Amino acid sequence: MARAYQEAHIMDNLTSSVKDLQTKTAELAKAKGYHEERIKNLTTANAELQKNYDALEIRMKANEHNTTARILNTHLSLSPLPNKNNIPLTPLHALSTNRPIRSFPKHEKDTKTMAAADVIQCLQDLGVPSLGLSAGEKKARLKGEIGLASEERGGAVPGEGEGAAKKEGAAKALSPADKARTNTENAKKAAEVRRKVLEAKQKKMEAEKGKK
Repeated sequence: MARAYQEAHIMDNLTSSVKDLQTKTAELAKAKGYHEERIKNLTTANAELQKNYDALEIRMKANEHNTTARILNTHLSLSPLPNKNNIPLTPLHALSTNRPIRSFPKHEKDTKTMAAADVIQCLQDLGVPSLGLSAGEKKARLKGEIGLASEERGGAVPGEGEGAAKKEGAAKALSPADKARTNTENAKKAAEVRRKVLEAKQKKMEAEKGKK
């Protein structure tokens, strides 16, 4: 009788111990699942930050190239060379790929005959909004982005019969203004891109610290 009681007591203790172990095992499994999910989320967040960082880096390089290209195109546009319309423009790069824009006009004269779809595509690749603009306004905006001097500001002089020397003088007088406007706009764009790159780097560092 006493032995049976002892065996029953031992079985009760064993059963209780097994239940405790099962409870702890379940808690450990739950904790493991929580940490695995957290690691997964951190990995996803880090991948997204890396993707954004890469995109910003590409955009920054494209902006740097486009700044130089605009200056070269401005010099060509304001050049007194008689054959400047036969000299190719320096292509701008798409901000999302840092590759030459496919529909970019080869020569300055080609901007006048560009299809509307090509103009819109160029503006989109440069990150320039065009919704609500007329066809003429879109072309004018594209010419400004390319770095071409506008006809009104760069070449036309009031009055008919005035000599080529006066027209050339007017173009030269306006050249610094065109350059200053272009350089200021490009400097603002470059500064904004650099700011975003720094923010992306900071977020990436914070995410890596969180993983540790």
